[in-house]
Amino acid sequence: MYSRPQITRINNFHKFLKIPNSSGYLVREIDLSGLSHRWSEITDTDIIALVNLCPNLTFLDINFCQQLHDSTLIHIANHLGSNITTLNVSQCPKFTDVGFSALARSCKVLTSLDFSYTDITDSALSKFALTCPTIRWLNLKYCELVTDLSLDELKRWCKELSFLELEGCFGVIREVGDEDIWVTEEETDDDDDDDDYLDLDNL
Repeated sequence: MYSRPQITRINNFHKFLKIPNSSGYLVREIDLSGLSHRWSEITDTDIIALVNLCPNLTFLDINFCQQLHDSTLIHIANHLGSNITTLNVSQCPKFTDVGFSALARSCKVLTSLDFSYTDITDSALSKFALTCPTIRWLNLKYCELVTDLSLDELKRWCKELSFLELEGCFGVIREVGDEDIWVTEEETDDDDDDDDYLDLDNL
């Protein structure tokens, strides 16, 4: 129960924040994507309290929690950096490169990242490429400030990257060709390995 609690209501979320610390240590995954009204009700104070309560999290989904600021990302970086492998911060419009860069400095075992619909820039994304070489899955959908520059850094450093979503990345001009390290749709048709698919349909 406690390793992956199911939380779908705000009042239950706030009740969860009051569980004993000994129980919080057992929690490994928190997914708030099904939490109603999270876009207006979840605050920095809430997520900071959650991270303090559950210091062993490896999976955290706070997508569409639209009242969150960089202080939340900095706290995640400082307290979960050695553990977190999967992080979804999509559709959080108040996050900036200040918070993203803090994550890149501290969270070095990340394998799955969702930055879709955020204002992450080449500067922060390039830092992730350099410090998080284990990234395998990356969603940059409608990250309109991303350009070819950071993609080149991902190509250079993230040799395990097998899925990259670039729909709506209007700053990306260069077409991905045969020289790129990522597996293309044609190649996956040959080996029937869906896990190695790079979604480039909308590039």
